[in-house]
Amino acid sequence: MNQIRDRFPRLSTILVDRGYKGKAFVLAILHTFYWCLQVVVPPVGQKGFVVQQKRWVVELTFAWFSRFRRLTREYELLPETSEAFFYVGMIQILLKRLA
Repeated sequence: MNQIRDRFPRLSTILVDRGYKGKAFVLAILHTFYWCLQVVVPPVGQKGFVVQQKRWVVELTFAWFSRFRRLTREYELLPETSEAFFYVGMIQILLKRLA
């Protein structure tokens, strides 16, 4: 558990959907990692699909990754190799946006 906390020292808040709002889970994350869970809920009275700003960023990033064949399946033996390909994919996306 300490390895996870040490790996993400700047992480302070995690955005989750309504499936993660159990009190025991929230308290376990808070006491173990010192991270705050923020539940993203739709506006009151919402009908149909409405973009939720912060959550949309995550969904959009996953959609970008789906354009890379190597990232759509688990081809790699080591998780570090998969992580490296995610970095390569994100670098390509960011370079394309800068150009």
